[in-house]
Amino acid sequence: MNNRLAPLALFAAALAAGQDAPAAGPTPRPFLYGCGITWGAWLGLPPEQAMAFDRRSMDLIRDMGGTAVPANFAWIDVEPKPGEYHWDYVDHQVREARARGLEVFAYTGLTPDWALPANAPKQPGIGYRFPPDETFAPQFEAFFEALARRYSGQVRYYEFWNDPNGCGWTNDGCSNGHMAPTYVPWLKRWYAAMKRGDPDCVLAVGGLDYNEGVKEGWRYLEDIYTHGGGDSFDAVAIHPYGSPLHWQALRDTHACLVRHGQPGKKLWLNEYGWNTADEPAKAANLRAVLGELAKPEWSMVFMASYLVLTDLPETSDATGHDFGLCSRDRRAGTITPRESFAAFAALARAAP
Repeated sequence: MNNRLAPLALFAAALAAGQDAPAAGPTPRPFLYGCGITWGAWLGLPPEQAMAFDRRSMDLIRDMGGTAVPANFAWIDVEPKPGEYHWDYVDHQVREARARGLEVFAYTGLTPDWALPANAPKQPGIGYRFPPDETFAPQFEAFFEALARRYSGQVRYYEFWNDPNGCGWTNDGCSNGHMAPTYVPWLKRWYAAMKRGDPDCVLAVGGLDYNEGVKEGWRYLEDIYTHGGGDSFDAVAIHPYGSPLHWQALRDTHACLVRHGQPGKKLWLNEYGWNTADEPAKAANLRAVLGELAKPEWSMVFMASYLVLTDLPETSDATGHDFGLCSRDRRAGTITPRESFAAFAALARAAP
C-alpha cells in the first residue's frame, strides 16, 4: 500500500469496526531542516567546477540530516534573450537535489535586461529589483508556465521574488513596504501561469523581509489582500532574522492569514541565520531556534531553511567568516564543517 494512504486506511477500518478513530498525532514537518547553498556559479567558478562544488555542498547538507535546499530559477539566466532558453544549470540543481532525497524550494524572479521597464537603471542584472515592462507580460507568463511544466513532478514548491517589501523592488533605499499594489499584478500573473504549467505546485509570496528591524511587516501581506492578491498564493515565505529569531513576525504573519480566513496557508522561513564568527554562539542559536520550531505551537511553519551552508560569495576565502555552517576554499574547492554544522546535524538527526 502507498505509505501516504496508510493512515486513511487505518481510520476507515476503525470506523468499519465500530471503534473510535485513532487519535491524530502532530503533523510531521520534515522541512524544518533546510539549508541554503552558495552556488558554485556565484563564486565565478567554471561550469564543471561550479557543479562539482554544488554536489559537495548537497552531499554535506544530506550528511548533516538536511531535508530541503533552494534552487535558483532566475528568469534572466534561463532566458537571456527572448525565446532562448538555457536550462542546464537549473536542471543540474534539481537533478542533484533529487538524487540526494532533498526537497527543492525554488526562487523565481529576476527580470532579463531585454524585458526591463524604461524606468529601470541601465545596469546589467538590475532585474532583481524590477518586474518587466507591461508589454512583456506575455513573455513573462510564457516563461513561468514553461518552467512549471518542465519541473512538474520534480519541484513542487516555488516562491515569487525575493524581498519585494525591502531591497528587492523598485524604490531606492529598500523602501518598498508600501509597494504591494505594484507587486500584486505580477503575483497574479505568475500564479496563474505556474498553475497552468503544473496544477499541483505550491506557490508562495516571495521571501518577505521581516527581521527585528522591520515594524509591522505583516502590513505588506495585508495590502496584498486589499489589492486582490489573496487567492494568488498558497504560502508565505518570510525572512525573520533576529536574536535568535524574530518570533513576533511569525505570529503576526499567521494572524493576518487567520483574519482573512486562510489559516491553512503555511509559513516558509526560507532565510534565517547569524552573521558571526562566534561559532559557539551560532551553534547555541541553532539549538534554540530549531528546538523551538519543533514545538506544536509553531505548526504554522512548514519549512525553515538556514541561510547558507558556506559563507556568502562576497566573503574572502582567506579572512571571511559570516553566516556559513562551513568554511570553503574556492581555489581548492574544499568545504570544511564548523561547530555550527555539528550542532545542526545533531538537531536534524534527532528529529522524528
